[in-house]
Amino acid sequence: MVPQIGRRMTPPLPDLLRDPDGRHPFWLRVIFLGAAVVFFALGVVGWLIPVITGIPFYAAGLVFLGLASDRTRRFINRMERKLSEKTRRRIRRVIAKVPGRWVRGLVNIPEGAV
Repeated sequence: MVPQIGRRMTPPLPDLLRDPDGRHPFWLRVIFLGAAVVFFALGVVGWLIPVITGIPFYAAGLVFLGLASDRTRRFINRMERKLSEKTRRRIRRVIAKVPGRWVRGLVNIPEGAV
């Protein structure tokens, strides 16, 4: 339990990206890797052309890379654990608003976190 000043005791948040039930098939990992490359390229385009920002594309590319590679998923979870509790809850609150059950299913969003 993580104590919070002025609040009740809350359990620590789980990792951001869920552990897959099993290893994804090779063809699906190739598709995820291709999607990651496309989103990283869009992020670079967003960096070069300041009409759109590249940050959401980089974030989407990291998520797809995390789906393609267990090592990247563990890295993303390790880096996310270093953020403050407030920031981690804010990230989950934003992701919970994303319209798409498939996207929200990739992320651990506990009931009390949002």
